[in-house]
Amino acid sequence: MNFGDQIGRLLKFKNKRHPITSLYLKLGPDERQNFKYRITLKNLIKERRDNLPRTEFKKEALESIESDFNMMMDYVDNMSNITACRGLAIFSSTGAGFWDVFKVPLVYRNRLIVNWSPLARQLFRINDEFGDMAVVLIDRKKAKLFRISLDRAEEILGYFYPKYVRTTKFQAQEGKFKQRVSPAVGGGKVAQGYGEYGFQRMIENEMHQHFKNVSEKLFNYYQENKFDWLIIGGADQLRTDFSNHLHTYLYKRILGTIHVDIDAIKPDELVEEAFDLLEKMRLQNEEKIVEEFEEKLGSRLALNGLQPSLNALIRGQARLLLISEGFSHKGYKCPETGFLVLENKESKCPEGIKPIPVLDVVDEAIEEALGQRAEIQIIVDEKAKKMIDGIGAILRFKI
Repeated sequence: MNFGDQIGRLLKFKNKRHPITSLYLKLGPDERQNFKYRITLKNLIKERRDNLPRTEFKKEALESIESDFNMMMDYVDNMSNITACRGLAIFSSTGAGFWDVFKVPLVYRNRLIVNWSPLARQLFRINDEFGDMAVVLIDRKKAKLFRISLDRAEEILGYFYPKYVRTTKFQAQEGKFKQRVSPAVGGGKVAQGYGEYGFQRMIENEMHQHFKNVSEKLFNYYQENKFDWLIIGGADQLRTDFSNHLHTYLYKRILGTIHVDIDAIKPDELVEEAFDLLEKMRLQNEEKIVEEFEEKLGSRLALNGLQPSLNALIRGQARLLLISEGFSHKGYKCPETGFLVLENKESKCPEGIKPIPVLDVVDEAIEEALGQRAEIQIIVDEKAKKMIDGIGAILRFKI
């Protein structure tokens, strides 16, 4: 089932007797050290269990929720379930017979929410930010093209260019690759007395002809199957030489390069390499975003602190939320307007009704921001975190 079908199935979930539990769990290299993610999930479950609004849920609903927690813990405890991903999004309603897992390349922050509808907005944003990726693996005679989806690498095209072959063709991965072999140029034998220089020159020419053919086939594939990012894999110098043959459209889409043996690398390893490049790009973007935030604070096009940022969301001003990793805060939500506030006062809600408590107002702010199509940037750099009072916002406009 592809992502579109899977998310469509999730969004159709409706059940008046059994709520659905939504889990977002980070599984990056740091979280995997000493199985930190297991401790994180246990803490999330304990916190959510202790703060369940039990008056809202009947006995059968509470039993369903408890079963959700147990199934999620069992799933994460199985190492084979958490390969080739940097995070999980799991949705479970045991009483309604619903269970779905998304392996994802990133998770903004660990979250465990019990509600009557799934917490799906982050999935859409993850898919948008991840984009479509292609990976071309190249050596002097061979090339392979992979397409990276949210949770796997799939080989799309294979290409082989043996010595003296002058015409070849990309073929789909469905069967053996077929070649049309031509004789040497001119139809005769390779000239005698070439010498070492001439022989090496012939090999170099053949390699660059190979690179040219691969780049042409790659561009043809791009025209019919657009992708956002391109990764080039192979030996160091070959990656540079091949990139010089790329069409400008493809060159601009290079996310990075990876040193790999194209005959030995496994699909799961390819996914990890791609995610490492995405993480590197995200950290570079983080630095630029923090610089923009500091610059716009002086011109009142940015706000620092939880309350000002919540006010910006109320006014629909926020273009981007910057959130220090690990920052959380209790708060309240106005029952009709959905406004997020920090005080339990009727005067804080336009409808004049007492707000209802929420376990973490930062989680609610993320969900509200995603609903307004604002961007989210979790700040992990310790120096950068000191510049932000928990949460900040870059604005679309100032009032």
